[in-house]
Amino acid sequence: MPTTKIHVSECDNELYVLASPCNGSESSEVLHIKSGYNDPVDYEIRPQACLPRGDYNLIMAGINWGGPDAFTVTLTTDGVDTPYAFQGTGATGVSWTQTVKITV
Repeated sequence: MPTTKIHVSECDNELYVLASPCNGSESSEVLHIKSGYNDPVDYEIRPQACLPRGDYNLIMAGINWGGPDAFTVTLTTDGVDTPYAFQGTGATGVSWTQTVKITV
């Protein structure tokens, strides 16, 4: 069941997505997006385009610059879309994290 798409549809303010192999070796940056003022984003990446085959912990970390923040990342695995989302009004700093196991 490989994950074939990572789709970011909301990013207010900054989002990092890292892939850490389940065997414990060094992580890789998959994407880094900055946006604000609820501006729409629409970014897709195929994990196979930047990662070797294997099992990974996909680490998503959202950073708030102040005021409201929102993040939506949808993973497509075996043709099924699974959204991971957060809406908040937290303090400045890391406001959302989510780790999901994927196969590339």
